[in-house]
Amino acid sequence: FTRKMGFMKTLTLRFSLFIGCILLSLIKLSAGNGVPPLPVNQGVSAPFAGTAGHWLIVGGGCNFLDCPAAEGGVKQYYQEVYGLNLNDPQGGWKRIGQLPEPVAYGATLSEGDNLYFIGGENRNGKLKTAYQLVFDPDSCQLHLFRLPDLPERMAQLSGTAIGKQLYVTGGDQETGGNHLYTIDLEKESAQWEKRAAYPGPSRLQSIVLGNGKDRLFLTGGYQPARSGAESQLSYDILCYHLTQDKWEVLTSLPSDSSQIPRCLAGGSGVCWNQRLILTGGVNSRIFKNALDGKAPKDYLKKPVDWYRFNDDVLVYHLDKQTWEIIPQVKGMAKAGGVLVSYRNSLYMICGETKPGIRCNDIICLPLSNLLNKHSL
Repeated sequence: FTRKMGFMKTLTLRFSLFIGCILLSLIKLSAGNGVPPLPVNQGVSAPFAGTAGHWLIVGGGCNFLDCPAAEGGVKQYYQEVYGLNLNDPQGGWKRIGQLPEPVAYGATLSEGDNLYFIGGENRNGKLKTAYQLVFDPDSCQLHLFRLPDLPERMAQLSGTAIGKQLYVTGGDQETGGNHLYTIDLEKESAQWEKRAAYPGPSRLQSIVLGNGKDRLFLTGGYQPARSGAESQLSYDILCYHLTQDKWEVLTSLPSDSSQIPRCLAGGSGVCWNQRLILTGGVNSRIFKNALDGKAPKDYLKKPVDWYRFNDDVLVYHLDKQTWEIIPQVKGMAKAGGVLVSYRNSLYMICGETKPGIRCNDIICLPLSNLLNKHSL
């Protein structure tokens, strides 16, 4: 009897371990939703990323491959472009082409099945180049078409498309201004035109979204310390009215759970069903201390949690003019990640988990998961 009981306990233990392994696998699969990581060693931050048809396209980006930033490593920029069939993600990433030069910190704009990669920087400095990308899923090839150059070099900018009208602003502009540039691709001999500059300090690593009709939204960002003056962080959303060529303050960003104002610098977002969905980015207090030279000497060597990157998903209802906060969403605490929407899911593309440390994770967040828990 004792021997039989021992056998039953062993069998029960093995069965429990078996079930545990299955559950663990399901949890891991659910966390990434079966999306394979980008095939770049150590991952990248600030890549171009968007969708063309049912393909996720990611190109460029930067990391510290040979030596960590905390040990004086040199930033490396990339020019490879990869594609992933979102209808068959287990088919894996395909290398579909490359950019004319390595680049990161540019703006990705999406219109229909077309993507536009604009501006950015590499080890030679800021860029003013602009490209239209057309992807052929049958041949799995990427075709690049050069657009007119921007009027000035711009990096750490953002932008959006409303129809064939492209808009870019924010970022580190060569002239030091806050210019908004637009180009109408339906016009013959189209060229970039300057519109009203946004008010206030510059906004590097801000977020630009459009409602698809007549308004742009410029969210957060920061201005570095200049001429002895401290850095300035922006904690609001500006709205640009296309027909009036006019900017106004729309609303303030909600503070975090510690009542620290959010600047969302390094964050990302999408406009979905007349809602601004924003996530990622740095902790404004910790980041500002670093910008102003007040960070501890071992700033780059702290554990990931110390930096308190934002992992809340913020939803602003444009119709109701109200905020909803979905706290602590796994995988969203990235700076320099790119949030992309496809059908009814959000994808957080790569980014850094702390200063200098990149990742190649692609986090899929079904919007139904949010809908079930929150009245979006």
